[in-house]
Amino acid sequence: MLVSNLLNEIVDVARRKGMKQKDLAAQAGLSAETLSRAKRSGDMHLSSLIRLANVVGLTLQLVSDDAVLNKISSGTLFN
Repeated sequence: MLVSNLLNEIVDVARRKGMKQKDLAAQAGLSAETLSRAKRSGDMHLSSLIRLANVVGLTLQLVSDDAVLNKISSGTLFN
């Protein structure tokens, strides 16, 4: 998933929770300008993405791209 997709998802969740983008940024310890610039460029430090996600109750995590492991993890291996 691209950084821009992650940022858009985080901002969408914040918006659904009634948060403005500037408030999201401030609660994550970032300036509104930093968040706006990251959305435009599609690039941001991982630590900043994690802080933004945490503010809205999301967690960033890596998952296997292996189809069999995904089916095992989701309990659908034999379906």
